[in-house]
Amino acid sequence: MEHIPDRGTLITLTQEKFTASNPAHVALAADVQARLQAAGLLTPLRPWGT
Repeated sequence: MEHIPDRGTLITLTQEKFTASNPAHVALAADVQARLQAAGLLTPLRPWGT
């Protein structure tokens, strides 16, 4: 994880390039999404500058 000032936090899930065609990557992303939602940390996207 890396904090990006005025933007939020960047979470790196894999060391290699993430691809939607890799089932392990998709499963990992789904797990992280569920955990972030359960913790109340995943909010809808909003346009930059608002």
